[in-house]
Amino acid sequence: MSDLEICYLPVQWRNLDPERLNRSACAVIDVIRATSTIVTALAHGAAGVEPVADVGDAFVRKAHDPQAVLAGERGGVPLPGFDIGNSPEEFTAERVGGNRVILTTTNGTQALAACREGRAVVTACLLNLDAVAAKLRELGSPWIILCAGHNGGFGVDDAIVAGALAEALDQDHALVSLYRSVGKNVAETFHGCLAGLELEKVGMGKDLDYCAKRDVFSLVPTLGPDGVLTI
Repeated sequence: MSDLEICYLPVQWRNLDPERLNRSACAVIDVIRATSTIVTALAHGAAGVEPVADVGDAFVRKAHDPQAVLAGERGGVPLPGFDIGNSPEEFTAERVGGNRVILTTTNGTQALAACREGRAVVTACLLNLDAVAAKLRELGSPWIILCAGHNGGFGVDDAIVAGALAEALDQDHALVSLYRSVGKNVAETFHGCLAGLELEKVGMGKDLDYCAKRDVFSLVPTLGPDGVLTI
C-alpha cells in the first residue's frame, strides 16, 4: 500500500476491508457540510458529536439522552422533529456548548460509518486542514482519505479538499493539481458544484462561503471507540 490512498463513497469504500482499514489512519471529508459542521460544533464547546447513519437510529439515541442536541438533514433540508439542521451557523456555543450532538446527514455520516474500523479516524475540511495534516503525520502512514461525495456520486468539493490535504502531506496525487487549479476561487467553485447548487436551491447558500474558509480552527475531531467525535 502506498502512503496515501484517496477513495470515494459509496463505491470504493466497499473494498476497504477491516484489515486494510486497521493499518490506516483515515480522514473523512464532507466539506459541504458535515465535517465543517462537526469541527465548528466542537470549537464552540460541544461535548462530542456522535455521527449516526440512520435517521431512525438518531431518534433512538436522542430518546436515551434527551439533553443531547439532535441535528441533521437529508437533501440539505433540516429533518422534521430535529432540534437543528446541518448548517454550521446553527452550532453556536449557546446551543451546543456542553452538550453532546447526535448528527445524521445525507453523505458525511455514511462515510464515517464506512471508516469505523480504521486505526484512527479524523474528520477534515478546509476549516481545519493544516491541523488535520499535522495529526495524520503524527499518526503515521499509511493514510486513507475518504471523500463523502454527493448523493452517491463524485463531489468536486470534497475532491478539492482531498487535493489540499494531499499537498499538505507532501503527497503526489492528481487531486493536488485540481486543488491548485482552483487557486483562490474555492468559494466560487463551491457555489457552482452539485452540493453547492443543491444548498442554493433550499436557501442555504450562505454556508458555502463559510465552508470555503481555510484554517480557522486548529482542532481535529477524532472518532473514539464509543463512536463519538471529540478533540
